[in-house]
Amino acid sequence: MHINLTSVYLLCVLAFICLLSPIATYSANHQLQEDLYRIYDEYESAIVRVKAAFRQQETEDKPSQINLRIGTGFFVTKEGHVLVNASRALGAYKIGIEYKGNVYPAEPIGHDPVTNISLLRLINAPESFGVIPLTFEGREVALGTFIFSLACPLDFDVSPIFGILSGVDKKLGDSIFPTAYYRTSISIGSGQGGSPVFDMNGQLIGMTIASIPDMNGSYCLPVSALARVKEDLMVGGKSLRGWIGLEVRENISEQKEHNVYISKINESGPAEIAGLELGDNILSLCGVTINHISDLPSATFKTYINQLSPIKVLREDMVMEFSIKAMEAPENKEGSQSSK
Repeated sequence: MHINLTSVYLLCVLAFICLLSPIATYSANHQLQEDLYRIYDEYESAIVRVKAAFRQQETEDKPSQINLRIGTGFFVTKEGHVLVNASRALGAYKIGIEYKGNVYPAEPIGHDPVTNISLLRLINAPESFGVIPLTFEGREVALGTFIFSLACPLDFDVSPIFGILSGVDKKLGDSIFPTAYYRTSISIGSGQGGSPVFDMNGQLIGMTIASIPDMNGSYCLPVSALARVKEDLMVGGKSLRGWIGLEVRENISEQKEHNVYISKINESGPAEIAGLELGDNILSLCGVTINHISDLPSATFKTYINQLSPIKVLREDMVMEFSIKAMEAPENKEGSQSSK
């Protein structure tokens, strides 16, 4: 009988791989499970339930009523500061933070309705609690990354929720976001808004800020933007949006690599002072490449009031670099999606 040694070898390799596959799958699943346990154990003590009371004005048909909104929040300082969704806290006449079966009164430090973030401080904080650190470091999180949130659904204890990072979006339909948002497969049920979101290394990647009902998912504000908003609220009670005093349009008719150009410059505004001109194609701002109009808000988000930021433009055939000093947006200024 003639035996093909090559075929025998291939069959042995295939059998060996089949033998190892269940072992490798078990090992990977076991490691993932251990990571979830570790993250839960590390950060569960920082999660709180937010209960905010809102007065509903009396009408001819109904007497005055009290409405209760419930959400999730988490400690970010040892002084008892808590981040929550502004939709749970802004305008409330009384806010309570429920932690480990006790309710602690809280006062608002500041709100940023644009990113749906509020900063609260417990008036009398618990003796001990966990803190979730924030970082300004912006690191990329790959699409498909396993993620994990901790929330307080309904009246249940802190609960883990597993999902994946589905996308990084700068707009939804005609709405342009103030900065890039993470799109996740984590759905937001009752009481779950405002939950922290981690990767499998236990690093905070952001905070849930809005649901996407049609996709059974949610949007998450990245941690670098969250840290920026939190610091603004700590210092001044509001998040200061950098304003650079220009409007832009996008040249869609011509297929150009750089097609976002300046269509209007506000008199005595930062853009005029910096030396920008009508028709300049914006290549980048604060190191963020500008390919579409939706890229500009994310770049402007990185500017700071009264601090110089690099901006690069294409003027005719010449690449030019300028330094632009953002200002606080004029009060009651009517903005648009193209006004920055």
